[in-house]
Amino acid sequence: MKILIIANSKIVFGKELKSELINKGLDVSLLDFESLTLYNRSDFKNDRYGSLFKKFKSIPKLSMFFRMWYIKKVIQENDFDIVNIHMSRWFYIIILPWLAREKFIVTFYGSDFYRTSGFIKKIQTNLYKKADAITFTNPLTKNSFLKYYKDFESKSHVCRFGLKTLYFIDKNRKIDKKSLRDSLGYNKEKIVITCGHNSTKEQQHDKIIDNILKLPTELLDKIQFVFPMTYGNDLNRQKVKNILKQKNLDYIVLEEFLYGDDNANIKLASDIMINMLETDSFSGSMQEFLYANNIVITGSWLPYEVFDDAGVQYIKIDNIDELSFKLAELINSDIKTYDTSKNQKIISELSLWDNTIQSWVDIYK
Repeated sequence: MKILIIANSKIVFGKELKSELINKGLDVSLLDFESLTLYNRSDFKNDRYGSLFKKFKSIPKLSMFFRMWYIKKVIQENDFDIVNIHMSRWFYIIILPWLAREKFIVTFYGSDFYRTSGFIKKIQTNLYKKADAITFTNPLTKNSFLKYYKDFESKSHVCRFGLKTLYFIDKNRKIDKKSLRDSLGYNKEKIVITCGHNSTKEQQHDKIIDNILKLPTELLDKIQFVFPMTYGNDLNRQKVKNILKQKNLDYIVLEEFLYGDDNANIKLASDIMINMLETDSFSGSMQEFLYANNIVITGSWLPYEVFDDAGVQYIKIDNIDELSFKLAELINSDIKTYDTSKNQKIISELSLWDNTIQSWVDIYK
């Protein structure tokens, strides 16, 4: 049984799922949606399709049609028994006969449902009719989907992604925090506050910065702000960097893609994490900060009932404009008194791959 996962390899979910499924004895390849590089079960890198696509990539409006054409060629030429697309996109309709030739699975990340217009949702109905299974990272997103598409309950399943970074956090947890900060170039004495986790505009960096600037100078002098912008939107990254250059803040922008120890260490070196996404599903990065004993401030509008039901300890605000008040309150009260001790056990139960992989294996059977 040959499985193809189509996902962005810079987002760890598809890459880690491939690795965990191979550990379970399955034959899995990963096609990077952006570059069209194909990685087989041995991680051999096949650039043939990406090289062919490269000359069409910059053609406005038409590049996506060429992308679909070469994805179709990958499926045709490699005899996959199962195709699993990560993130539901309307243009997969173009190659639906080839996607659904054998077993076809659609995996939602969350934003691909919540940020999609009603018009596009209608177009995508045929994708879900042809799908053999549709997966979601949490029950709330699944239920939201089924309120809109009432006919697909029997093929809808919750399959959570594990987080390999949790293993690296455990490996490095005993390293002195000042040593970690020194290796990262962070300030060793200040409170480190991490703002968001990628460079997309949905992180609302501009509004976070507006709220930071409302803090009194005596508090700002105690804080270093870290903006992880290692993937996402290049234009928004530059916009945020330009805003920060004009402000009198102690800040660091992370731009190099992080994995393994490096990704774990930015979580362990941080004290507070701000997650003000417009929409989300089951934030992996936020869970990693929670697992590393960060105090997390997030929006009550985000669908984190799974965390609430499990008893995760974090701070919710109802409006992003409450952020400055909550930060001031937290810092003035001494962050060391805030109890995050039970989060580690809860997050491990929810998101260690050992606890999540079987649901994926069952879907592929």
